[in-house]
Amino acid sequence: MPTFVFAKFDISDPAGYEQYVALATPIFMREKVRVHASDNAPKALTPDMQADKVVLLEFRDHDHFRHFFAQADYMEAAKVRDASSKMSATIFERYG
Repeated sequence: MPTFVFAKFDISDPAGYEQYVALATPIFMREKVRVHASDNAPKALTPDMQADKVVLLEFRDHDHFRHFFAQADYMEAAKVRDASSKMSATIFERYG
């Protein structure tokens, strides 16, 4: 069953975050992670959802999700992401 990740980012270092995107994008492509949405100017409906960026990702299943985040090159890219932004994320499965 597909596994989804919704993440929102508060970006403190835009140049650093762009470096993360440059490092991570080829990994997402190689691992066939589907990016359903990515918005650099989301509009919050509630104050707790304020963010500089949001993304919605789809993984084939939970094993694919775990495999992706365990990749050594992604873990290195994530260090750049974490140094340049604060991320909040939720994992969930398709309804029905």
